[in-house]
Amino acid sequence: MKTVITSLLILLTMTFNTYANKFTFGKISYGKATNISGKQRMLSQRITKLYLLKLAGSHGTELTKEFNSSIQLFERNLAILESNSKEASIKIKTTLKKEKTQWEVFKKELREHSLQKVGAVMTKSGELLKKCHQVVLAIEEESKYTHEYANHNPSEQLKVETVNISGKQRMLSQKLCLYYTACRLYRKEKLDYKPICSAVEEIYAEMNESLNWLLINDLNTFAVEENIGKILGLFQQIEENKKDFLDNKLPLIKVMDLTNSITSLYNVITGQYTSL
Repeated sequence: MKTVITSLLILLTMTFNTYANKFTFGKISYGKATNISGKQRMLSQRITKLYLLKLAGSHGTELTKEFNSSIQLFERNLAILESNSKEASIKIKTTLKKEKTQWEVFKKELREHSLQKVGAVMTKSGELLKKCHQVVLAIEEESKYTHEYANHNPSEQLKVETVNISGKQRMLSQKLCLYYTACRLYRKEKLDYKPICSAVEEIYAEMNESLNWLLINDLNTFAVEENIGKILGLFQQIEENKKDFLDNKLPLIKVMDLTNSITSLYNVITGQYTSL
């Protein structure tokens, strides 16, 4: 009798664990997985930005530390996603493999700090960003399928979508500074700067659009709205100097400080959405 009861308990435990795993990404939630994979987008742009800043003449131990720590963070996040994707869909595993492969290609370009490498680094950075974004979308898609299959609360899927959009703002703020820096560097070196400089306005417009979406999000708590208000204040500083900003005439240090502050606040907000 004891053997039968023990066998039943083991079976029930295995069934429960299998059922529970359907609604998580390995040992973490889909919201957490979306947050982590979204950070990869931001880190790809931050690393490229720091690379360009070095080429533009910025030096110092803090910049080097941030550059190296960003690389370490990217690799650690990738390892976390890989270890939690063992039971994930083939699509997620495939997109993660592509991200890892592109990451290795990108790292090779970073080894040589040379103006001749700028074009290659920008191209490989863009390709890495696409691969990182594909991972986020694949995780979000699997989360949506899982929650719909279980007739889950719609707010859970809204949370995953919101974490994605909020997390993407971190990337866009770093990308904004990256292209602002690239615009200045390309002009200085008499490279083809028009497409790079035009991208600054496009990135800024996308950030504004997503900010409006988050501003009226149904998941917003008082704490989230308080932080969104702080971001609005930072955007206002750009709006007050919009012409100089779009003409690449604002001091680079000011744009760096503003975009880093926006990134930090969105990191907090994305964490707040994840923990709801």
